[in-house]
Amino acid sequence: MGQGALRDALLARVGDERWYAVWTRSQCEPKVEQGLHRKQMEVFLPRLQVPSRRRDRRVILEQPLFPGYLFLRFVASRDAYIRAMSTDGVVRILGDGWETLHPVPEEQVEAVRRIVAVGQGVRPMPWLRIGDRVRIIAGPLVGLEGLVQACRGARATFVVGVDLLQRSVGVEVEAAALEPV
Repeated sequence: MGQGALRDALLARVGDERWYAVWTRSQCEPKVEQGLHRKQMEVFLPRLQVPSRRRDRRVILEQPLFPGYLFLRFVASRDAYIRAMSTDGVVRILGDGWETLHPVPEEQVEAVRRIVAVGQGVRPMPWLRIGDRVRIIAGPLVGLEGLVQACRGARATFVVGVDLLQRSVGVEVEAAALEPV
């Protein structure tokens, strides 16, 4: 194979690269990130800066934005799959084996990159859908359980129903104050 054909083959392979979500063992995200970097693989571990108190001082800790997960970009091949899976701390790459991996759309990874780059005010949010059963975990209504009726940006309409009366009451709360039940 000539150099031109080799270059074309390599460029075609680069165009086939996609992002995949890698599930890691608990609190092994940085270790997996380093291991994949050592294997010359492109990794993205979105991090969040969290203030913390240590005895007599305050420190800023970096924590994974999505605990237990990171993103890996590669051409889905058996060899690349085995290389990634053999990294210490990797549980699995989301999908049903190397032939049926579930790619993460490029736009979603890029959106997460841009949000993380902003830095301040970034926080993980629960994945809420209309109809989900949730519990309020912060604020004056802490402990109440109900349903999500609507989602608008960072706010959600929380609804509690009285079955016997077939009536309900709703209140708009921060989505970050809700957790799925």
